[in-house]
Amino acid sequence: MRFAVWVLLGIALSLTGCNTTPYDRATVYYDRAQYPSDLVKSFPDISDPIIQHGRCSLIITTPNSNTGTYYFCTFALTSNDLFVMGWNGKTMKYEELANVKLSALKKISIWSFFRARQLQLTEGQRLLGLSVTIDDGGYDDAAGTERLFETLKSKGITVVKSEGQISPPPAPAPMFIPIIIPK
Repeated sequence: MRFAVWVLLGIALSLTGCNTTPYDRATVYYDRAQYPSDLVKSFPDISDPIIQHGRCSLIITTPNSNTGTYYFCTFALTSNDLFVMGWNGKTMKYEELANVKLSALKKISIWSFFRARQLQLTEGQRLLGLSVTIDDGGYDDAAGTERLFETLKSKGITVVKSEGQISPPPAPAPMFIPIIIPK
């Protein structure tokens, strides 16, 4: 009987860690075929044709820092701008997280570790770490990040060596404080 209880408890605990939909896919709407027209509807100021677009994760920080605010997002690259958008589920519209003027970029770099890639874009007072993810979400698309980097590099933006990964802040961890009550 005890064995069965422990087995059921083990199964229950292992299933609580299951997640059927990647969190980024669940929080940011993205339909590859429909995205350019949806984006232009939400932002009529986007007049240049969209060269490249996709799902991404973004970390925004300041230069000479390696920790910043983390967002799940989509991106759209035009000939003059890189638009990075979040999704507002209440209004069912894209919201601008960052509009990077390519002419304002001081330098770009790419950080890589095994199959992970992060494109780092440095403006005057802002540093962005962008990683392209697959359309279904959940996994980095190293080739997509490299393609975006190569496209920006071909625009004549200064390329420098990466100084390391830009990371999100650490997650808060529950603190365990033992309380001892003497008898």
